Amino acid sequence: MKQMEMLETQIKEFINALNNAQTSINHMLVFSEICKTQPINSADLIVKLDMEKSTLNRVLHSLSENGRGKVKAAKLINIEMDLTDRRQRNITLTTKGKKLMNKMFGTKK
Repeated sequence: MKQMEMLETQIKEFINALNNAQTSINHMLVFSEICKTQPINSADLIVKLDMEKSTLNRVLHSLSENGRGKVKAAKLINIEMDLTDRRQRNITLTTKGKKLMNKMFGTKK
């Protein structure tokens, strides 16, 4: 029962941080995986999460500092082009993302 309460608290923290009605379980999955393995590239995220590239891109942009369309940017992650393979993007947490990670998971990375 305590685990369920903790999970509910983590989800609420995450949704509040995004301040976005369009938050989905995919946002939480992607953010959690980035927290566990940062830095990580987009290709590795696709494999680890078994997610379509277009879905991942949409989620990454809403979590990043440069949201697209009507989605407000959450500013939780940085996305930078890989210098050795320009097709790949490296993903790390912003200061805001690290603070949320610490609140949600109690880890310091």
